[in-house]
Amino acid sequence: MNTLNNFDTEKKAAAGAARYNLLRTAQAILAKSGLDWKEQHRTCWCSRSLKRGDETVDVYRNEARDGASFAGLNRCGNLHTCPVCAAKVAELRRKQLSAGMVNHCDNGGWAYLLTFTFPHTSDEKLQDLLKRFDKARQRFQNSKAWKAFKKEAGVIGVVNSLEFTVSQENGWHPHVHMLAFTKSKKAFGEGQPVNNQGDLDSLRIQELKLLWVQVLFKCGLGEQAKLTDMMNHALNVRGGEKAAEYIAKFGRDEKWGASSELARSHAKTGAAGEKWGVLHFTPFQLLVWAGEGDAWAIHRFREFGEAVEGKRALVWSPKLKAALQVEDVDEETWIENDEPQPEQVLVGSLSSEQFAVLQSRKCVAQFLEYAATCANDQVDIDDFIDGVRQLDKIASGSLLAKREFSGGKLVIFT
Repeated sequence: MNTLNNFDTEKKAAAGAARYNLLRTAQAILAKSGLDWKEQHRTCWCSRSLKRGDETVDVYRNEARDGASFAGLNRCGNLHTCPVCAAKVAELRRKQLSAGMVNHCDNGGWAYLLTFTFPHTSDEKLQDLLKRFDKARQRFQNSKAWKAFKKEAGVIGVVNSLEFTVSQENGWHPHVHMLAFTKSKKAFGEGQPVNNQGDLDSLRIQELKLLWVQVLFKCGLGEQAKLTDMMNHALNVRGGEKAAEYIAKFGRDEKWGASSELARSHAKTGAAGEKWGVLHFTPFQLLVWAGEGDAWAIHRFREFGEAVEGKRALVWSPKLKAALQVEDVDEETWIENDEPQPEQVLVGSLSSEQFAVLQSRKCVAQFLEYAATCANDQVDIDDFIDGVRQLDKIASGSLLAKREFSGGKLVIFT
């Protein structure tokens, strides 16, 4: 049993650390040559910008030795392009959604999981698809039919989550998962699920599907010849149990972790999901192959980064958090807060020069895994850095540090 526990602990530590490898790959893809640091994509300097005037970074590990973290770094907060920030915010959102679901159901309410999508092909640009998809969603939500449906079904509010997968065969697949909270069960007029996946059906649901398909046609997404297929697949409705399952796994995309089959270079296995024989991959899964030089993955992630700039990943209906008794937490403050948690202990600290050594050898992830599973004190940290220092530089070690006399930030070390 202890051996299994140790394996799970090490696996969790490795998965958490691996996000920094993916972050470094994302930074390399998003960075544009010739631009000043202020003009770069904000993810490019995530976890490489120092908060403190003394230019040190503290290192904490969990008492259970299943993870480690840094304190003293600025974060980008971009949930679409940064695996590190996405994981932290997903944790908050998962807690909020879970608390809201429990509170609502305890008070006699219910929830449904609706998934909105549309036909797409491999030659379509994500930016163009998103423009039409956004237009379709806005048109749908502003329609008299949808507003009447919500009133009849007793929908008190919804949470929309914009998500993406991509396949080599069919290209980008933007989709929205909507959690609709209703005053009671059977609000959509449904009976028992019609299949093992938990899909629901009723006259109300069919009317809703038709409304969505008609909106898609008007926005240039789909065609009349695909009507039957779109009625079957463009809008999916599932009940409370599936909504709870979705919340429980929200943001937990660890298939790219160190122990996953996905870590095999160019293997294209272990994808986000398989649909009709086609493998779909998340943007962060693309970073695994991009890190190995896969040109298709690099191109697709760069396209993704440009297309989603400014897009909100999760949107709550006004006043819904209050109705579900969910604490409204400022996400920027949550991301920037790196105060140690009760389960964490201080291992030691890194000077800016030591942190730059890790960056220039691309050893940040390895260091965090070491800090989580092996390190006990400052001596262990210094020994690890001294060992890494013997390796050749393979990347930039540049960091951003605030210098009071210059009135701004300055790039230090390379």
